[in-house]
Amino acid sequence: MITPTQTLKSVVDQKAVVHAYRHLYRQGLKAINYSTPARHVLRHSLRSAFRSSSPEELNPRRIANTLQFLQRAADIAGLEHKIVKNLMMMKYWEQPQVRKDHRTGRSKGSYIDAGYNAAI
Repeated sequence: MITPTQTLKSVVDQKAVVHAYRHLYRQGLKAINYSTPARHVLRHSLRSAFRSSSPEELNPRRIANTLQFLQRAADIAGLEHKIVKNLMMMKYWEQPQVRKDHRTGRSKGSYIDAGYNAAI
């Protein structure tokens, strides 16, 4: 039988997980300057990390260190920013669902020539 204190503890744990996820996501977005491909990679990475681990594995010290690192990456375009940028780029190109031929930079005219109905 589940006691009310166990239920309350699980609610508190769930709130801590949600708060950690939101803080990491917001700070990560600031660190990558809200750039389009990187924000999707960041969201995918955080979701998979939080879904694959249990709430008991949540280490507040590691989260605080990561938030501090992301804060430094957001403040100055220094070493921390370059590390985050390179990690996002590496994870982006490792994704199997990314069509790499789409990133070659074809012009709008080539889409029309290929039979796409694109509004120009």
